[in-house]
Amino acid sequence: MSSALQGSLLMPGAPPPISWWPPAPGWLLLAALLVTLVVLVPLLLLLNRKRQRHRLKAQRIIWEVSDNLPDQDWLAALNTQLKRHLKARGEVAATRLYGQAWIDYLCRHYPRPRSDLLAPLGHALYQAELELSPRQRRSLQRELLRWIRYNHA
Repeated sequence: MSSALQGSLLMPGAPPPISWWPPAPGWLLLAALLVTLVVLVPLLLLLNRKRQRHRLKAQRIIWEVSDNLPDQDWLAALNTQLKRHLKARGEVAATRLYGQAWIDYLCRHYPRPRSDLLAPLGHALYQAELELSPRQRRSLQRELLRWIRYNHA
């Protein structure tokens, strides 16, 4: 074997240096993913905050009705607040409903409705003598809050 050939086998030449540009496709995908995350995360946080603000505002209409009111007035105030909120959302047709049609409307817009808990809004409101226990009031409030939460009101 010649000594030149043997020398090249023992001490091979260094490969050419790897350029930094263009990067490998994996780095390009990672950069695109990071840019997407930097843009989308603040946008999603802003939308979520807006949605929560609207939901809290809608839930506040239930808690604004004073518990010290007589049962008849308390139900009337709840009905009025709900219908004002629906009118502000653009659902004007729902504000004209009363009785069983109003309960059916509320039950139609979320899963597993409890029409027995919502019944005072439709029927008891128009009775002369109305007695609601504190437990019935709380359960009606909870059911309305559930309705608001589900409907993203």
